[in-house]
Amino acid sequence: MPAPAPEPALGFLHGGSFSQLATLADPAVRLWRPREIYLPDATEADFAGLTTLIVSDRLHLGLLPRVTAWVNGVAERGGTVVVLGENGDCSWVPGLGALTPAEANFWWWRLPDGDNGVRRAAEDHEAWAHLTPRAVRRHYHGLLTPPPGATVLAYTDHETAGDPATEVLLYEDRVSTPGRLLVTTMDPVYHHGSRFMPGATQLLLGLLRWTGVKS
Repeated sequence: MPAPAPEPALGFLHGGSFSQLATLADPAVRLWRPREIYLPDATEADFAGLTTLIVSDRLHLGLLPRVTAWVNGVAERGGTVVVLGENGDCSWVPGLGALTPAEANFWWWRLPDGDNGVRRAAEDHEAWAHLTPRAVRRHYHGLLTPPPGATVLAYTDHETAGDPATEVLLYEDRVSTPGRLLVTTMDPVYHHGSRFMPGATQLLLGLLRWTGVKS
C-alpha cells in the first residue's frame, strides 16, 4: 500500500515584531495552524513540505537574503508563496521586473473625492471570491512590474505614469515557477497586528482563505 500523501502545511515567515506576533496570536489566524518560522533562526528544514508560505511584511532586510532561496524553493516545488509589502526591492522574487517606490498615503480617505486610485482587475478571477473590494482599497508601498503572463489583480491609476501595466499593487504569477507567486506592496500583517486600518484585516484573512490550507 502506498504511503499516504503528506498533510498540507501553511508556513508563516516572521521576524518577531509586535505586529507579527499579534497577528500570529489572533484566533482567526490560528485557525490555519501556521508553522511559525522565525527569520533569525530559520533553517532550510523549516520550509520543507510547505504547501503555502506567507512572507510577512516588514521583515529585517539584513536577514531576509539568507532565506530567500528557501522561500523560492516552496514555489519551485509547486507551492504558493505570498510576498507581502515593505520588504525592500524584492529583487529576489522570481519574475518581478521592478518595484518602484511610491509615496504611501495613509489618510487617503480624507481626499476630496475619497478615492485613492486603487482599482481591481481581472474581475472574473477566483481571488474575488475571497477578497472584498475593501481588502485592496487601501494604501500601498510601491508599484510592481510583473512578468509577462502574470495576472494583475489590483493597480492604481493615481501615479505619474498612468500605466496600469507598471502601477500594479497585487498580482498572481503562475509562469515564473512551477508553483504560484502572489506579490503585493500592501502590508496587511503590520496593520492587522497594530489594529490600524480594518481593510488590512480583510486583505490578510482573504489571502488566507484563498491560499491557506488547514493542516
